[in-house]
Amino acid sequence: MAATFDKSTLAWSLTFEGDGVWPTAVALLDEGKKVAAADRTGAIYLWDISGDPPVTDGKAASKDRDAAATGADRSPYRRLDGHTNAVTRLLALPDGRTLVSAGLDRTIRLWDTQATATGSDHAILDVERRKREAKKSGKKDAPIAPGIKVETLGPTATLEEHREWINALAMSRDGKRIISGDDAANVIVWDVAAKKPIARWTGRPGGWITSAALDAEGKLAFVGEFCSSRGDFDRPPPELRLFDVAAATAGGSVPEGTTASAPVKFDILALETPQVKRRDNSYEYFSAWSKFVARGIVAADFSPQGDLLALAQGGETGTGKIHLIDTTTGKLSKTIGGHQYGATDVVFSSDGEHIISSGRDTTVRIVAVKDGKETAALGKPRGGQFKDWTTAIALSRDQRTLAAADMAGLVQVWKFG
Repeated sequence: MAATFDKSTLAWSLTFEGDGVWPTAVALLDEGKKVAAADRTGAIYLWDISGDPPVTDGKAASKDRDAAATGADRSPYRRLDGHTNAVTRLLALPDGRTLVSAGLDRTIRLWDTQATATGSDHAILDVERRKREAKKSGKKDAPIAPGIKVETLGPTATLEEHREWINALAMSRDGKRIISGDDAANVIVWDVAAKKPIARWTGRPGGWITSAALDAEGKLAFVGEFCSSRGDFDRPPPELRLFDVAAATAGGSVPEGTTASAPVKFDILALETPQVKRRDNSYEYFSAWSKFVARGIVAADFSPQGDLLALAQGGETGTGKIHLIDTTTGKLSKTIGGHQYGATDVVFSSDGEHIISSGRDTTVRIVAVKDGKETAALGKPRGGQFKDWTTAIALSRDQRTLAAADMAGLVQVWKFG
């Protein structure tokens, strides 16, 4: 029986805050029984959320972050060590135990989360709460002990072919391929089992990859690219393209330093702005493409059936809409949802019937694909876009568990009826 998204319960509010750092990526493992979240230092923690959560007042927790942090809290049991800079994306493979991460240290790492721990350490994940409590009691400094004892574990593999920050990482639904994109506009499609590139290409000089996605079998790829500029109006137009990965991967593994360019199946922006005669960085073109792109397409996801592609408008924009692209034509099917200040992440439900998105307004919105109506809005704004974004979301494959990480230092976990 499929989950009912209009019936939700805030089950867990996991504290994950450091001194000026917050969770940047999240994933669900083991059929939603475990949560993985990473932060701006490169640390990845694992929580076991199997079993029943403590009884808590969900309404109070949604309004007050301290109530949420202490009312239904559980400590992590393991830390994954390896990244030396912020983790930007986390993916959970279909086996329920393998985690894939990418970060600003220019690496992609694979982790066996069920492997035997290799060490132990202490961690403090409630720095801000300690500061608040110290201030209330008149103490000058917050206590730094005791911390939480955690097991530690390193990666099973590290992929190091990127030379710049990796901001885009996505996976085919069968878990056999991943796609990554960096700040030098380099894109690589990987064979996960072989841990080798099977296709790669490079965008324009001065460009960087803002989002990427693979369809269910990894045969079709979306890549979103932005370019630098002196200001908005002289910015070169972004690239929003669908690539035929199947054609590029026919030859097998691609050595470093070579390029197997995937043929462009559709130039989405060209299809959306046919009225513009001069396709350059003119004001006319800027006015046309910026209405569709807003401040950048920051996240993307293919539907399980592969017929639709969801594109999330990000950045400092008042809309934060989700575009649905017909992958057979490359044209816009409809625009749905919306986040004040901009969206941050987007995923299709496992049955393809709903779009789930997060935004700078600190909400998670669930919208029906068929009619564009909002089924549910989870969470409430708690301070505005520069204080408290929801940074990333993850949905379990059975659609019964949703995790969302935010800049307030929380990983919220909802259960659906």
